[in-house]
Amino acid sequence: MIIVPLLIRACIALFVQWDACRTENTAVKASYTIADQITREVMDITPACITGLQNIFRYLVDTDLDSTIVVSSVTWSAAAQQYDVLYSEARGPGAVRMTDALLQTHPDELPNLSDGDTVIVMQTTTRHVPPYQVGVPDFTCGLFIVTRPRGGKVTCPTCALS
Repeated sequence: MIIVPLLIRACIALFVQWDACRTENTAVKASYTIADQITREVMDITPACITGLQNIFRYLVDTDLDSTIVVSSVTWSAAAQQYDVLYSEARGPGAVRMTDALLQTHPDELPNLSDGDTVIVMQTTTRHVPPYQVGVPDFTCGLFIVTRPRGGKVTCPTCALS
């Protein structure tokens, strides 16, 4: 009688820990999938395209909780010796578009680029709330992914400029 409740609690704790790891792993895979999709674009993307990518991201992470994506195109200016945001679009509750000032807070996460070279920066967040409170707190999985466009620059003439 004493051991059965402990075994049940241990099983629930293992399930909750596994669910948290699964959520984080799924968010990573979904983020890289969406980032790769954007880098393969050969035509201009649009704000509607980014809204569609947000919907795909939410479907892939399979959550009804808050999730956000921020898609930005970043270039290196050798003359100014800094990264500049060409455009940025944010989707989801509380998502904030990337600006030049915000970009400067991520210097270690950006690669060395040639003058005028561009990369796509994808930021995603996914909330996770455990089904049972057995030691795993609520958390937000946030990712900052930098990928190089595969077919030249990925442009978005109708997206918000920084």
